[in-house]
Amino acid sequence: MRTRRKLSMWSALPPYLGGKRRLCPLIFREIDRLVPRRRWPEITFLDAFLGGGSVSLYAKAQGFRVVATDIATRAITVGEAVIANSRVRLTREDVLRLLARPADPPGRVETQFVPSVFTKNVGRFMDAAFETADQTGDVAKAALLRLLAIRVALLAHPMSQVRAGTAHRASTGEWESITESCLYHYTEAFRLTTPARLWEIAQQLNAGVFQGEATIVQRSVLEALPEIEADVAYFDPPYPGVMSYEKEYRVIDQLLEGTARPTSPFTAKDGASLLDGLFERATHIPVWILSLGNEVVTIEELEAKMVKLGRQTKAIAIKYQHLPAVSTAEKKRENREFVVVGWAPEAPLLREASGSALGLADGDALGVVARHVDSDPGGPEPTAVGALARDRRQQSQPAAADQVAPFGRQAIPPVEAGVDDPDAVLVEAAMGGDGERFVGHGSTVARTPDRSQG
Repeated sequence: MRTRRKLSMWSALPPYLGGKRRLCPLIFREIDRLVPRRRWPEITFLDAFLGGGSVSLYAKAQGFRVVATDIATRAITVGEAVIANSRVRLTREDVLRLLARPADPPGRVETQFVPSVFTKNVGRFMDAAFETADQTGDVAKAALLRLLAIRVALLAHPMSQVRAGTAHRASTGEWESITESCLYHYTEAFRLTTPARLWEIAQQLNAGVFQGEATIVQRSVLEALPEIEADVAYFDPPYPGVMSYEKEYRVIDQLLEGTARPTSPFTAKDGASLLDGLFERATHIPVWILSLGNEVVTIEELEAKMVKLGRQTKAIAIKYQHLPAVSTAEKKRENREFVVVGWAPEAPLLREASGSALGLADGDALGVVARHVDSDPGGPEPTAVGALARDRRQQSQPAAADQVAPFGRQAIPPVEAGVDDPDAVLVEAAMGGDGERFVGHGSTVARTPDRSQG
């Protein structure tokens, strides 16, 4: 057994698909092997696909200067609310003012999305939050108000799948026609706009606000990369060949941007080809970390993209399961999360690192791959800022991580525990929120309700 504690800061993040919270200990363990931890406050960490914000928030907590980019306003809202924000928090008065705001005439959300997507009380609250945010001069406070509205929208639907189809039945009292497993969320929607519940959600968002240095850039990373000065770059693009974020979050995008977003080219079957241009634009950054699913690309192909640009690489394949209770046998057997680390060995930043620290034998040539199979993304205990903590292993249980395969490009042996094993998660948030719940972008399995999430 492990002592499992969840960092309270995670409760600030929305439960977007593709979250990398569970990979954070592994990602930063690998950075630690390349760049001494004492140097982290001096260097810049680029999160090139901000998404739900877990990696950026973790990097900020570890002391890095953070630069995060994304083109979707749903991600930028998270970045402005908690990543770049070090001081502003929501107050009880903020919440009460939203509830006291006049509802006449009906706003855009109530007019366009009630009752098809939201119950009337939720629609009116969201209109109040968005309108107040638009009138607020403080960027951080405005982003917190928008993020509060997004959280309420997600909580009002089972599995945080915001879409038309059933909400109108709750408005008309047709409870018998709603699937029993979904009833909780539609009844909960009527409680979401009470002062006590809204303040609870607001406190969860406030838990992600702490001191640190971060910059948020709403721009295509392919365009922005040559201009961004960073020391470590983390790439977590939409996974090729899977359901797009733009389809999953169509309503959220319409609420924030007034229109649906076009599908990201990274999501196409050949989306992995865009990685070549991504890496070519990032050659000035000494350390790269890439995470990608194995739906349509192999780990050898990912390694080759880095090697041809002069990088030494280390590849880690993690066997994981999305919701094992409902995953198919094939998914349980075949799913892998690939984490590939690439570094420029002659970069001044890395001259302190030795080959042995990277898991490489002396004399290994440029491009030789250190192939790992990792069953536990935890790694060594990080020394985080403030209240950061790691789940600890009992001394009687040896770690299963870092089972090093011989060098070369042989098949990856499976491991029994995946990163969706609950023991790999930092647990127990201050307010019970669960934030980003999935490690990979590529899950097409239906999600189960999470009644503690908020």
